[in-house]
Amino acid sequence: MTPQRSALHSVSAETFTDPRTRTLLSHTGSTTNLLEHLLDEHVKVHTLDLAHTVVDQVCPEAAAPLRLPAGASVLVRRTTLGSARHQISRNLVLAPLGRLPWTDPLLRSCTTPLGLRLPQPHERHPLGHGLDSWGPGRAAAARWYLIVDNAQPALFIRETFNPDLFDPATTCP
Repeated sequence: MTPQRSALHSVSAETFTDPRTRTLLSHTGSTTNLLEHLLDEHVKVHTLDLAHTVVDQVCPEAAAPLRLPAGASVLVRRTTLGSARHQISRNLVLAPLGRLPWTDPLLRSCTTPLGLRLPQPHERHPLGHGLDSWGPGRAAAARWYLIVDNAQPALFIRETFNPDLFDPATTCP
């Protein structure tokens, strides 16, 4: 699968006009649990791609939070979360190669959403939220954050949400 460049545009969560979108973007816990609550549907993961690549070729904005130099190799997992009725989100996860022993096996086991299988304890560090592209000419709400394990940046995660389910309209021009 050819890496797709992001069209990220940072926007404050408070500027989204839909309360459900604001709730989703500002949430600091499990995205999967919140999505199941908001949509009253069971969420399943579908893996689109799993590959080794160079961080700045797929997601340059992940290098600094992951404490990686340009050109560093990462494991990249692209998935969608969906229910029986909807594609809910498109997700990009990057893990530095060889940093933590659990990241590679976790990303390669593609049967459940990651949030339900992360080691405990861990920390989620919000990095930003805003708008991403859902398709040509179609904006979508997005958020990106870091999973940290024992003070080590473990995973960079970007989630882009279906605009039919989570309105991306903002008060920003």
